Amino acid sequence: MKKILIIGTLLLYHTLLTAQVLYNETFDSYNWGNVGTDPTGQIPGQGGWLTEGVFAQHNSVFTIVNETNRGKVLDFTTPYSMVQGRYLLIKPHLNTLIDNRTAGNDVIKIEIDYFTGNKIPGAHAISNIRLLLKDMSLYQPQDEFIFIQLSKDDGTFNAATDRDNPYNSQIFAQYSNFPFNTWVTLIMYLDYTNNKIYMHIPQFNKVSSSGLVTNPTSTKLMQDYKLERLVLETFIGNSTINRYSSQRYDNIKITAMSVVPPEVIALSTIEQLASKFNLYPNPASSVVNITNTENMQIQQITVYDVAGKQLSTQTYNNETDIQLNVEHLASGTYMLHLQTHQGTAVKKLVKK
Repeated sequence: MKKILIIGTLLLYHTLLTAQVLYNETFDSYNWGNVGTDPTGQIPGQGGWLTEGVFAQHNSVFTIVNETNRGKVLDFTTPYSMVQGRYLLIKPHLNTLIDNRTAGNDVIKIEIDYFTGNKIPGAHAISNIRLLLKDMSLYQPQDEFIFIQLSKDDGTFNAATDRDNPYNSQIFAQYSNFPFNTWVTLIMYLDYTNNKIYMHIPQFNKVSSSGLVTNPTSTKLMQDYKLERLVLETFIGNSTINRYSSQRYDNIKITAMSVVPPEVIALSTIEQLASKFNLYPNPASSVVNITNTENMQIQQITVYDVAGKQLSTQTYNNETDIQLNVEHLASGTYMLHLQTHQGTAVKKLVKK
């Protein structure tokens, strides 16, 4: 175990040593007020950002404001209206920054502080973050996308890689009841060496992963699918009532690295393993059934409370289906650590 820890520490140190910050935007140097002057997306505004409105054009949607304890941030607030609107803030030409990385730094890390903004019940409204891996028009089928979406109706959060177009994506990270009016840090690792993408949300201690490029026509992924532009977008459908959408962004940072940090890969492995197990009923009152889709054998189950205190441990003889008695637990939320030959899967259990 000590040897593994030493190797992990050395890998982390090497990753930090070779990492290059290619782009770091805090918005503190911007002037207060509108980011751009051209809502058609042709003339760059502050910081080289393009502002674009579809269906309705309003430059006042994209503004720099002051926020307590943060300084200047990018505010993205749509007009209060019944009219359908789609608004985009585009950072183009990121490929020129990527080209300046040191050889071997073929992992691109993107960090964004994202204020989720308001909930809009009953109205079709979404907030998107889009990473384009080809510098073509926004919705060409041959483009590759990373597509992050928050439904302002119900708080559903999705992260997806595009398969043919933005409306036929494969979701690799999904959360329900995503918090509104909350600052959340989103971290993505584009691992061109291994054709992988990782989505890390530190507040949730969660990492999800997927293939980065589907059926690439070239083995030179960094060359042919280089990160080209970042798009921040809000869309609101037609409605019979007046409503608006609001969100904010801060601390956008792009870093070139040699490898994905080992702790991120470890969290991703735990998430993938956990997804293979099913708990039912959940919430449970007396007994919870634990099954899995691949007949993985369980050697031990340890129960923790939400504070991390170990409550009990039960040993099993490589069983694939288990009925766990939880009648003795008080009502609340618990974490079950399922020890298998493939690793430890962590599942959340709610006791009635």
